Amino acid sequence: MASICCGGAQPVTETAASPAPPPAESTATAPAPPPGPEPPSSPELVAGIKAFEAGNYAGARTSFEAATKKAPGNYEALYNLGMACEKLGDKPAAEVAYKAALAAKADLEAAAVGLSALYLDAGRTDEALAVARESLARHPGSAALHENMGIALALRGDQDNATKELSQAAQITPADAMLHLTLAHWLNVWKVRGAAPHLDAARDIAKDNYGMIAAIALEYRMAGEFDSCVKTYDRAVTMKDGGEVRTGRALCKLGLKDDKGTLDDLQAAVTKEPGYAPAHYYLGGRLAMAKRFKDAAAEYAKYLQLEPNGSLSGKAAEKLKAAQDAMKDKGGKKK
Repeated sequence: MASICCGGAQPVTETAASPAPPPAESTATAPAPPPGPEPPSSPELVAGIKAFEAGNYAGARTSFEAATKKAPGNYEALYNLGMACEKLGDKPAAEVAYKAALAAKADLEAAAVGLSALYLDAGRTDEALAVARESLARHPGSAALHENMGIALALRGDQDNATKELSQAAQITPADAMLHLTLAHWLNVWKVRGAAPHLDAARDIAKDNYGMIAAIALEYRMAGEFDSCVKTYDRAVTMKDGGEVRTGRALCKLGLKDDKGTLDDLQAAVTKEPGYAPAHYYLGGRLAMAKRFKDAAAEYAKYLQLEPNGSLSGKAAEKLKAAQDAMKDKGGKKK
C-alpha cells in the first residue's frame, strides 16, 4: 500500500456554516476554525462550490479564481481553489492556493491539512512535517494533522514518534477506518506487533467499502494474520470478484498451508481477470511445485508479456527458464 495521507475532500464555506472538510478517504470531520472575521460570501464562491460538488472541477476552479480576484484575502475561496486544482492534477497551483489561504488565515486547519498532504504526496517530507507541526500547535485535537505528521515522521525513519502521532490520530477519531489502517500499515512496515487490533477496528468500520476492505485484507497478510486475511478477502470477493482479491486470498491461504484453496483461487483469478499479471506469476509457482512445468512456463511467460518491466519480471524470467529446463530434463525435449 502506498503511503496514506490526509487531504481536503469537500469544498468549504464557513459563511454558510459548513464544517471543515474531512480527510481524504476518511469519515473524520475536523473542527471548524476559531471564531474570527469571515470573508463575505459571493456568487462566484457559491457557484464554485456547486460546480465542485457536481464534479465539474474545471468550472469550480474558474469560479474560485474569480472569487479570489474579487477578494484576494478570501481564505475560503483560496482553500477551495487549492482543492479544485488538486482534482485537476495541477499540484503547483494547489500549493500556491493553500499557502495563500494560510497567509490570509494562519489558523485555517483545512488548508494546513491539504498543504501537508500535498507535500507528502510529492515526497517533500520536511515541508509536510513543518506545516503539520505548526498547525498542530493551534489545533492539537486534529486527527488529520496528527496523521500527516505521523506519516512524515515515519518517512523520515522516526518510528517512535511516528507511532505516537499515528496512535494519537486513531485515539482522537476512533471511528475513522483510514486512521486505523494507516497505523496498522506502518506497524507492518516496521515489523512491529500490534497491527491486528487496528485492522479489526478498520474492518468493522469499513462495512461495504470495497477498496478499504481489500486494503485491510492485504495488511492482515502483511501482519501474518492469515485467517483474518482470508475472511476479509471473502468479503471483498463477495462484493466484487476479480484477479487482485482472488490472488490476495490465495496468498493468505498459502500462509495457512491450504494448497488446494491457493491453487483454486489463482486459477479463478486468471480466468476472471486474465490481464492481472501477478496472478499468472503466482499460479506459475504453484504449477511448478506440482511439477506441471509446461503449464508453469506458460504462466510465467504470460506474466512477462503483461508486465515485462514489472516488479516480479526478474524473478519471472528466472523461473521461466527453470521451468523450461525442467521440461527438458523430464522429457528430453520440450513438450
